[in-house]
Amino acid sequence: MLFRSSRILFWIAAAAALTALAGPARLATALTAVAGVALLGAYALARWALQRERDVAASDDGAVTAALDAAALAEIGERLRAAVTAAAGEGAEAAARAAATVLRAELGARQATVHRVREIAPPFVTLVTLAPDGGAGVEHRVRLERSPLGVALRDGRPARGAAGDWAVPVHAGERCAALIELGPPALQADEAGLADLFGALRDILPLDDASGATPTARQAEGCERQYLRTSVDPDSLTACAVPDLPTRPTAPTVLDAQALGRLRELDPKGESQLIERVLRAFETSATRLLPQLEAARAGGDRNGVRHVAHTLKSSSASIGALALSQHCAAVEAIVREERADDLEAPLDALLAELAAVRQAIRAMLGEGA
Repeated sequence: MLFRSSRILFWIAAAAALTALAGPARLATALTAVAGVALLGAYALARWALQRERDVAASDDGAVTAALDAAALAEIGERLRAAVTAAAGEGAEAAARAAATVLRAELGARQATVHRVREIAPPFVTLVTLAPDGGAGVEHRVRLERSPLGVALRDGRPARGAAGDWAVPVHAGERCAALIELGPPALQADEAGLADLFGALRDILPLDDASGATPTARQAEGCERQYLRTSVDPDSLTACAVPDLPTRPTAPTVLDAQALGRLRELDPKGESQLIERVLRAFETSATRLLPQLEAARAGGDRNGVRHVAHTLKSSSASIGALALSQHCAAVEAIVREERADDLEAPLDALLAELAAVRQAIRAMLGEGA
């Protein structure tokens, strides 16, 4: 409508200008004025119409932002529990590193860092950033009442920063052994749902081997009375060299070597058999999800197909099955955007890649085809 009005005013301006040139001289001034006003009006309406189109486009982009529903968060919680349980035997910090790896992969965060809680001296807390292999890194201080890390430690629950980042406390018994600093998730989710997911770490980690600062019972007088200062200096974790990859089970090209290498970094000696446990967890999940996908496909349940594709997308990316993750993302996008595309060919490609990934996993686990 605005563009149409702009065009009408433009042609009025053009007609008035031509009449002023070819018509009677006594009308030239008035017609020139009409042409100028009409031209300005046409320009203003065109600018207004363009701005409205930009606003609508921005609104549409926000409406289709990928989001994690309650079912997807529950699936992530299951994978989080499996990874943490596998690493729990090595202590709270190893379990925190495993949790950080899963959260980063599943939520699409750019970074996930684990900090050891070294000393609490209100209003500050001293943290030690851990390297991926568990070795102690940079020591730094944050304020209990300002930084999300400090707030999470002070309150004993996940805290969200202004930029969308999160600080998640990892407890060992009643003590906070470490903090996970998670960058803003790329996948959108309800804030309360994310807080519940992060808060579940307290139940997942029934550990009692934490060292370092020990919080006391909370008091009403403020953070200075909530914590006792401690001089405990926990021993630095010794960095372990990752064994040569050829000594490990090798995977066919359907699994990304870098992704598998990051998993091996969490268990460099292989004592906890972390990578084998993660692969078995994926195989178990795939065995459960495949019948759901086939039933949804046969029944024409596109939302059911989308749910399975979304779940497989994140879990396959975490083990390095990148091609499978891309097939899942393509299927999920078709359903989410309500496109009329036929799902048969994309689903055939997804199932074929899933079969190849499962065969590769069985080969790595020594279970045959």
